[in-house]
Amino acid sequence: MKPGRSLAALATALALSLAAPGLTTAQTAGHEGHSASSLELVLNNGAKWQGDENMVKGMSAIRGAMAANLEAIHGGSLTPEAARTLAADVQTQVDFMIENCKLDPAVDEQFHGVLAEMAVGTSALEAGEIEPGAVTIVQALNAYGEHFEHPDWQALE
Repeated sequence: MKPGRSLAALATALALSLAAPGLTTAQTAGHEGHSASSLELVLNNGAKWQGDENMVKGMSAIRGAMAANLEAIHGGSLTPEAARTLAADVQTQVDFMIENCKLDPAVDEQFHGVLAEMAVGTSALEAGEIEPGAVTIVQALNAYGEHFEHPDWQALE
């Protein structure tokens, strides 16, 4: 992983979070007693947002990467090297979704909040802050599942 990657992820998070004005706060539940996220998302007039195939593909890959590492994360045995690899895998998918975005503006505005949280989580993982980084990503994944249509989506714990 390139040293500038953390700075790029942080800049992405800031840019994405500033690009979504006017949202109401929808706090996501804390992950196993951890503090709640202040990820700001709303439903589409009470319904989940409809995304595109790139969003579904990228989010499925991120969920899969996190699920594959949850036991080590929960057990405190995920190494800093493995955390950096996980961060790179997540960031690759975030980059893919940004580069291939075909979302309607209203959906895109909501999805930016999820991507911003992913960037915050990857930055923490890269910095060796494994638990906070993983919790941030899991909370973003779970908020995504509550606000976006995604066939067979299952929350992570």
